[in-house]
Amino acid sequence: MGYTHSWSRPQVITPAVFQAITNDFQRVLPALEAAGSPIANAHGLEEPEFSPEYIRFNGVRHCGHTLNPEVRLPWAANGATGIGSNIGISSGTLPYRTCNGDCSYESVWFDRRDEDADENGICGSCCKTAFRPYDLAVIVFLLIAKHHLRREFQVSTDGEAKQWEDAQRLCAAEFGYTLSFEEVLA
Repeated sequence: MGYTHSWSRPQVITPAVFQAITNDFQRVLPALEAAGSPIANAHGLEEPEFSPEYIRFNGVRHCGHTLNPEVRLPWAANGATGIGSNIGISSGTLPYRTCNGDCSYESVWFDRRDEDADENGICGSCCKTAFRPYDLAVIVFLLIAKHHLRREFQVSTDGEAKQWEDAQRLCAAEFGYTLSFEEVLA
């Protein structure tokens, strides 16, 4: 188990909608980095991967944060928000997003065409973030996908409304999206 965001979506996303998702996510990357949530490729190294057929990203493996092996399988505390230092933090519930000296965890793999669909053409996926700083980027990505795919994109999360507020503010400032937590989960 671990702090997870899950989603379901149609097996095939049109090229135009997929490109809109990609464009918006690429546009918000500087704001995410400024907020303390830079991303890398699926392995946590180099640049995130974008193509007309897929998006791949993770947190930054060699993030430069202090090594803190006490932060193992953390969980967001009630009301936890923001990004902060790992100094003095131990496993358990976290007051904000932090890492153990490695900001990567599980990758987001989002393909325009997903081969693993059920009989209704619906695919599902998830990403455990361990409430590391890139959790903010994952939530922003999910908000962008929800905005473009609407009801075709279903989200579930271990987070509560408070953990989504940073991402909602970022999307509102960058794009004018104003999806409430309830709308995201609808």
